[in-house]
Amino acid sequence: MNIELTEEAKDIVRNALKIYLSDLRAEIVKTEKHEMKQSLHNEEDIIKDTIQKLT
Repeated sequence: MNIELTEEAKDIVRNALKIYLSDLRAEIVKTEKHEMKQSLHNEEDIIKDTIQKLT
């Protein structure tokens, strides 16, 4: 699926994802269950990839 965004929209989405990524990293540190931690790491990778694509 492709989504076309204006530069302003890209900036807003990228900034929102960066904020979420920061919160997600804090959640990963606090998580004790290995399975959950792996799922969160996968989510982190997807968010990082998406931020990169918006650059």
